[in-house]
Amino acid sequence: MNTKLDILELSSFLNGKTPGMAQRSSIELLASLFEIHFIDIKEIKQEQCTILFIASGGSEEKFLQIESKLPKPIILVSDSYNNSLPAALEISSWLHSKGKSFSHINIPSNPSQDFVETLESQIHETAKIQKALSAISNYKIALIGGESPWLISSKTDISYISDYYGPVFFETSTESIEREFFQEHCDDDESQKLIKMLSSSKAPCIDEKSVAEAVKLYKVLKRFTQNNNVDALTIKCFDFLDSCKTTACLALALLNDQGIVCGCEGDIPSLWSMIVAKEICGGPTFMANPSSIDVQENSIDFAHCTAPLSMGEQLLLDTHYESGIGIGIASSIKPGEYTLFKNSGELLEKSYCFHGEIIQNTNIAERCRTQVKFRFHDPNDLEKFKNTFLGNHTILIPGNHKQTLEKFISV
Repeated sequence: MNTKLDILELSSFLNGKTPGMAQRSSIELLASLFEIHFIDIKEIKQEQCTILFIASGGSEEKFLQIESKLPKPIILVSDSYNNSLPAALEISSWLHSKGKSFSHINIPSNPSQDFVETLESQIHETAKIQKALSAISNYKIALIGGESPWLISSKTDISYISDYYGPVFFETSTESIEREFFQEHCDDDESQKLIKMLSSSKAPCIDEKSVAEAVKLYKVLKRFTQNNNVDALTIKCFDFLDSCKTTACLALALLNDQGIVCGCEGDIPSLWSMIVAKEICGGPTFMANPSSIDVQENSIDFAHCTAPLSMGEQLLLDTHYESGIGIGIASSIKPGEYTLFKNSGELLEKSYCFHGEIIQNTNIAERCRTQVKFRFHDPNDLEKFKNTFLGNHTILIPGNHKQTLEKFISV
């Protein structure tokens, strides 16, 4: 089954001439690549890929009447008939002048095979971004406890993110989570089963009580996400070390695997990058700190004390590195191709995206517990990464998604 493609046709009947859609070669081409459906403006589905087909000249004024209802980025498609191209160029000029995100594809009268392949991939790629932006616009994002004090260069204007992309942010204190933690119990069958399963992977220095305390915090945070319809959260996790004598590392690992995007240390740009990565690339990601740079090897070692369990091939529950208490996740991340991604800046105006591979899981005592060695494919990218100045955290995404992510951050 071909990918479904909704087509919203825009035309003007100037001089009594109709656009002649039925026999149009450009429509026949699209129908050979996608399962197409013609819709009107009331039938737009945000989860579906939608293109705006400029069928004739004189469509510009009609476009202004519907522009605000179109999925973003707007995909304009024009062809070689009925003054389609000049109308599309006029619309493109207006969108560009207003700073609106869009792409314009013109189908020639005799398209080459190379063009056909490019057309298909271009629409697929932009469709991913349309769906991602639609999903993100419905996110409810919790900020628990604010930012950790060492994140001095990771400030983001959440009002801007809400206005531009649509998600809702709300803030709560770590104290509210702590109160729930001290009232939580793990004597039910489901909790005991989880503790037993996790305890089979604990290091000798970890007792079952430490596992149970980490599970308690997981249960509290999971209930918090359910009660508040939370899609993503970041938490000032170090606060729990003194008060609860445990960490949020296990809780965040489990919740990420359940589709709730969770970041550490109240770092909003990193959480945002994880949200974007989830919606565009699918699946969970690894939020990590750089630990070491090897210029000769063109590689960086990354580490953190939490990682989604699904990204690992083996699991060991160790202590949290900085404190030596609670539970830290020591996961052997699957090797292979990865994308290094960050979208940051006060108005999310800065970003980087690099392609490479995880070539090794390291085991160095003086580092956070999940440790990987990432090697850049391009020999120039390591130096570029060092000069991005986007803070200490980064996001590792399984697979090569560089092209699509770069397109996202350009919209």
